Amino acid sequence: MRDRPGELLRGSRVVASLELLVVPALLALQAAGLFAKPKLPLLFFGWLSMWLRRVGWRQTGLSRPVNWTATVLVAIVVALAYNAFDIGVILPLLRRFTGEPLDLGDFASLKGNSGTLLLLTMVSWVSAAFPEELLYRGYIFNRLTDVCGRTRTGWAASAAIVSVVFGLAHHAQGVTGVFDNVLAGLLFVVLYLASGRNLWLPILVHGTIDTSSAVLLYLGYHP
Repeated sequence: MRDRPGELLRGSRVVASLELLVVPALLALQAAGLFAKPKLPLLFFGWLSMWLRRVGWRQTGLSRPVNWTATVLVAIVVALAYNAFDIGVILPLLRRFTGEPLDLGDFASLKGNSGTLLLLTMVSWVSAAFPEELLYRGYIFNRLTDVCGRTRTGWAASAAIVSVVFGLAHHAQGVTGVFDNVLAGLLFVVLYLASGRNLWLPILVHGTIDTSSAVLLYLGYHP
């Protein structure tokens, strides 16, 4: 049943390009207020494309790291260091450049609320770190390389495009938030490639950044 469409999806860059247009289309509908949560439909769409092409999540990097302990320790160090650099250097520069602060209005109820902190921490891992890395680095990034080519130029172009898309998906945080998430997206791509295209390092870094940011907001610090 899937052999013929799978062959077409595997063998044509034009078809792959058309397939990827679904991503900005759904994000545009979200920005217009016509589609509330495109993340899970996009993830399902990516899984369907991979299923038709006979590509499994393990092939995109959802496999056991060589060393779990080292991966977790590296993730914690990288995440905390990046978050400190982001708060101390990147966000102040972005505020000067855009003239706007980071919009974290959606998290206003977090300050001093331990129940909200616990809930948000759980949600950030289950509905952000894990699915977003599967979607953006696992599916979209690898699919972009089918279009751009698996050369250094192709990998670089794909990394830039998927990071911009990742940033635009966070438009609710304002223009400063978009730029900030583009840079975070680049970090996750670099970690993905540096770990031999294993998704667990960017997943763990992503989740730790979100968790440490939530703790800071809980304590009343607004970057």
